[in-house]
Amino acid sequence: MQQIKNLHEIETIINQNGEMVISKNNKNNVVVMSMEEYRDNIFDKETVYKLLKSEEDIEKGRTRKATDVVKEFREKFGF
Repeated sequence: MQQIKNLHEIETIINQNGEMVISKNNKNNVVVMSMEEYRDNIFDKETVYKLLKSEEDIEKGRTRKATDVVKEFREKFGF
């Protein structure tokens, strides 16, 4: 196991490996990752959630035809 002594070492390891798990008493307590990786991770989770929700909407019939929506928008907003 590698011991880290300063923030610069943490940044270097994260830049090389993408993330770092910090352990205390042989228990994984903290994951440190780059901001870019964190944003990608959050985006992926949100995307999966939205896709699952939309599949549920389709199964439960909570959908409308695109042509009806476009027609409604044209009437309401004039485009």
